[in-house]
Amino acid sequence: MSAPGVLFLCVANSARSQLAEGLARQRFGAALQIQSAGSIPTKVNPYAIETMLEVGVDLATHTSKLVSEIDPKGIELVITLCAEEVCPAFYAPVRRIHWPIPDPATSDPKVTREELVERFRTARGRIGARLHLIEPALALPPRTLIAPATAEDRPEIGALMITAGLPLDGLEKTDLVVARIDGHLVGAAGLEHWGGDWLLRSVAVATEHRSSGIAELLVRDRLCIAQLGGATSVHLLTTAARGYFERFGFTAIERATLPKALHQSTQLAISACSTAIAMVRPILT
Repeated sequence: MSAPGVLFLCVANSARSQLAEGLARQRFGAALQIQSAGSIPTKVNPYAIETMLEVGVDLATHTSKLVSEIDPKGIELVITLCAEEVCPAFYAPVRRIHWPIPDPATSDPKVTREELVERFRTARGRIGARLHLIEPALALPPRTLIAPATAEDRPEIGALMITAGLPLDGLEKTDLVVARIDGHLVGAAGLEHWGGDWLLRSVAVATEHRSSGIAELLVRDRLCIAQLGGATSVHLLTTAARGYFERFGFTAIERATLPKALHQSTQLAISACSTAIAMVRPILT
């Protein structure tokens, strides 16, 4: 049996997707077939080559490729990396994740060489920190999309929370990620951050998809975002899922020990959470 295929996409296949391909090949070796491509390929950015050599990966022989030239056979997961641009389309019934990574490349003459190198190192770090999400993503149902929530998602997220019996209070201030299958919203998870203190909340998956691995990936995604945001720990409140969250390293604590900043969250004030157990998980750097 051939190894599952993973395809990284950005516009030029010059910086972000090349960094991702190199890092993923280094991490997974022959266990996965890693490729990258773009909608308007150019050439591999010299700063991508330079900063990847710092971590022992040589991109000197890499070339930029057009997404339409990629054989869809064997591709099981597509990861798009565009932040401020429209990502390339890949027309195949695969799993998809969207990681919006700002483009480290720029034509701005005011940006110095040292600043460019640091921009590429930052992009490299943000991609590398997410690579552990690939294996659980490959276990998702085909045609699943995992992506940061947009304003257009909010009504469906609210409906999902109501169905799951979770409060809507403060949802508008929550940094959410969503899961869709064939365009239908089937899962969501959120983070509130109050200074350096973070609260995981609103983890919900449609009943028919609760054994699909979607909830696990949504939680791991939010923990990754908290780590990238500088969190040292993440807290949560739960009334019925203590055992589930213990699988991710959360442990129960006294509510009185919750950081003072978290008391600004509506989650600690509403009656629906008054009997909830408080839990915490350290974020290892």
